[in-house]
Amino acid sequence: MMTMRAEDAAPTTDEEKSFATKRAVIADRESAYFHEQATRPQTLGVAMADSPIGAAGWILEKFGKWADLPTTANGDPDIWSKFSEEELLTNIMLYIVSASFVTATWIYYGSRLEESRMLPAGARIQVPTGFAAFPDPVFLPPPRSFAEKTYNIVHWTDMPRGGHFAALEEPELMLADLRAFIATVSAARS
Repeated sequence: MMTMRAEDAAPTTDEEKSFATKRAVIADRESAYFHEQATRPQTLGVAMADSPIGAAGWILEKFGKWADLPTTANGDPDIWSKFSEEELLTNIMLYIVSASFVTATWIYYGSRLEESRMLPAGARIQVPTGFAAFPDPVFLPPPRSFAEKTYNIVHWTDMPRGGHFAALEEPELMLADLRAFIATVSAARS
């Protein structure tokens, strides 16, 4: 997921333009959560802190939409094909038991207030960057050429499967790619 880009890093190739169009269509349909958390984080946070069932519903809906899941016979995402009940309950309980649902939403509010999703025109992140391009159904991975307009990409992997929760969905792929990235950076420093 590419969360920041330079202000002047505009799509220029057909592949980049196609990505930007698809991303805009998906964002229009799937970004209500972001707008709620970016504008009214306390309202949502207090409601979820007071309702474990509400928090579970909010979180499970994200797993159902954002993970790279097969569908059931009736077309619904098959969340149980990728995640165990224990994994999902553990994730939900981290928010409920620690009472962190409220503060977990603040990053969206802060991002909006600081307008921190764009870097100044001409800015470039020089730190060696690795990108594991999981085929996330909502947060589409950008074409490498587009990411390279802002980031110093030294390692890129187009992943065969996995979504927004890649470390839970495909831990072996994620770990192997992280190790490959570390090897790339280590070799360059030698």
